[in-house]
Amino acid sequence: MSQITIESKAFKIIMDKLDYLEKTIKVMSSNNGFSKWMDETEVIAMTGLCKRSLLEKRKAGVFNWSSATGRKIKYLRKDVEGYLNRNSTLIAK
Repeated sequence: MSQITIESKAFKIIMDKLDYLEKTIKVMSSNNGFSKWMDETEVIAMTGLCKRSLLEKRKAGVFNWSSATGRKIKYLRKDVEGYLNRNSTLIAK
């Protein structure tokens, strides 16, 4: 059996990428990935933000949102994906 040694920083980056992929796959598979809108639970799972941080981002205009019923807030998927692309250390810029 071969053994590979890597730095802890590189290992963390790899693990973060795997975690990101796992979260993305879970969200995409829950609604077949075709939905234009995401609910709060999906956004939190995909971004790792807490509810309070998500509220602050919404107030700051980071995410476009809608509430047809006045209760359940939905977020545009493209805004969430854009946020992840801008703020992820996992994606080469």
